[in-house]
Amino acid sequence: MAVTSSPSLAATAVRGVQWTTAATVLTAVLQIGYTAVMARLLDPAAFGLVAMTGVVLRFGSYFAEMGLGHALVQRSRIDADDVRATFTASLGLGLAVAGLAWLGAPLAVLLLKNEAVVPLVRVQALGFVLVGLGVTATSLLRRNMRFEVIAKVEVAAYVLGYGGVGVSLGWLGLGVWSLVLASLAQQFFAAVLSYAVVRHSLRFTFVRAPYARLLGYGGRVSVVGFLEFVNGNLDTLLIGRLMGSGMLGVYNRAYMLLYLPMYFLTHSLARVAFPAFSKIKDDLPQVRALYLTSSTLVATLILPLCAGVAVAAPELVQVLLGPRWAASVPILRVLCIAIPLSMTTMFAGIVADARANLRRKVVLNLQFMTLLASLFWLLRGYGLGGIALAIGTGEVVRTFLYMRVTHQDLGIPYARILGLYRPGLLNAAAVGAALLAVAAVLRPWHCPALLALALLMLTGAVVLGAVLLRWPTAELRPALQTLLARLRGLGALPAWAHPALGRYESYLQRSAEHTPAFEPLATSLTS
Repeated sequence: MAVTSSPSLAATAVRGVQWTTAATVLTAVLQIGYTAVMARLLDPAAFGLVAMTGVVLRFGSYFAEMGLGHALVQRSRIDADDVRATFTASLGLGLAVAGLAWLGAPLAVLLLKNEAVVPLVRVQALGFVLVGLGVTATSLLRRNMRFEVIAKVEVAAYVLGYGGVGVSLGWLGLGVWSLVLASLAQQFFAAVLSYAVVRHSLRFTFVRAPYARLLGYGGRVSVVGFLEFVNGNLDTLLIGRLMGSGMLGVYNRAYMLLYLPMYFLTHSLARVAFPAFSKIKDDLPQVRALYLTSSTLVATLILPLCAGVAVAAPELVQVLLGPRWAASVPILRVLCIAIPLSMTTMFAGIVADARANLRRKVVLNLQFMTLLASLFWLLRGYGLGGIALAIGTGEVVRTFLYMRVTHQDLGIPYARILGLYRPGLLNAAAVGAALLAVAAVLRPWHCPALLALALLMLTGAVVLGAVLLRWPTAELRPALQTLLARLRGLGALPAWAHPALGRYESYLQRSAEHTPAFEPLATSLTS
C-alpha cells in the first residue's frame, strides 16, 4: 500500500520527533530528580540488587512479546483479528515468560552470586504480564503516529509510578521493594493509560491466520533484537572477564560520556522513523529519499560533534570525571569513530525492519558478533586501547555491511550511500581544525580545565553554526527556510533583522538552484 500524502506524513513525523524529544528530555529530568530523592531514602545496595535483577530479566524481554508490536506497526493493512491476536499472544507470552522467570529465579544465584535477587526476580517478572497487557494499545498508537499521546502517557506513567508509588513506598521504609514496585506501577499506568485512549478489543482469538502473519515477522524481530543486545554488551562482558572490573570502569565511563548525548540526539528520530518507514515501505522512491535525508542529517550533526569531543577529550574527562580518569581519554577518542558510525547506520537497520528484510539483519549481526569477538581476542594484549580499536574496526566493517544490505534492498548506488557522509566529514574537519588551533593556544598556558572546556565548546558551536549556515546541505535547507519564516513572523525583532533575514533567505533560494536536493535522483533510481 503506497502512501500518497507524503507532506502530511512528513509533518506528522516532525511533530512526532518534537513530542518524543520533549518526553525524553522531561523523563530524563524526572529520572534525575527521582534518583536524587531515592538515593537519600535507600542505601546503595538496594540499587545494586535492582540492577542485577534487570540484567537477568532483560534476556526474557526479547521473547516476552516476540516482536508482535513491531509486526502490528509494520504491516500495510491490519484487521480486527490482527489486533485480537496481538493482544492474546502478547498476554499469553507475558504470562509464560513471567512463569518461567518465577520458576528459574533460583538459577540467577549461579550468575550473580547473590541469593537476595531471587524474590526480586520473581516479583519484577510480573512486568512481563503488564507489558503484554499494554503492548497492543501502544503499538496501535505508534502505527497511527500519535506520538503526542505516547509522550503524555510516558510522562504521566513515570510521574505516577516512580514519583507517586516509588517515592511514597521509599519514604514508608520499604527499601528495595519500593524500587521494584515503582517499576511495576509505571508499567501498569502506561498500559492502562494507553488502553484508555485506544480501547481495542480485549477478546481472545485462536484463529491461526493472524498468528501466522504476525509471528513470522515478529519472531525474526525478536531474534534480531536479541543479537543486537548481545553485540551491544559484548564489549562489557569481554572487558570484565579479560581485564577486570577496574579496566571495565574506565572503559564504561568513556563510553557513556559519548554514547548518552548521541543517544538523546537520535533516540527520538529512531522511534518515529520505524512507523514512518513502515507506511511508505512499498514506495521505493519515497523510502530512498527519506533514508538518504535522515541519514545525511544525522551524519551532518553527529560527525562534527564527535570530532569536537575527540579534540576536547582531556578537558572533558577532567571536568566531568576528574583527573583520576585520565586513562579514559584515548579510549574516548577511539570511540569518537565507533559510536557515530553506529548512530548513522541506525536508519539502515530501521529500513530493513520496515521492509521485513530481517534475514539479512540476522546474518549481519552474526557476522559482526564473530568479528568483534575475534578482534577482542586478538587485541586483548594491548589493553583498553586494543579493545577500543577492536570496537572501532568492528563498527567500520558493520557500516559497510549495512551499506551492502541497503544497496541490495533499495538499489541505491554505493557512491550515493558513501556520499551521505560527505557533509558531516567536512563539518567535522572544520570543527576539529578550529578546536585544535584553540587547544594549541590554551594548553601551554595550563588554563583551568573548566574554562578551557567552555572555550572549546564555544568555538565548536560557533564554527559548526557558521558552516551549517554558510554551506547548508540540501537536506538542511528546508528546515532553515521554515525557521526563517517563523523568525520573520515575530513582531519583537529589531528593524535591522528583517532585511538581514531577507538577504539570507534569498541566499538559500539561490543556493538551492545551484545545488538541488537529491529527491530527483532517488526517483530516477527506479528507471
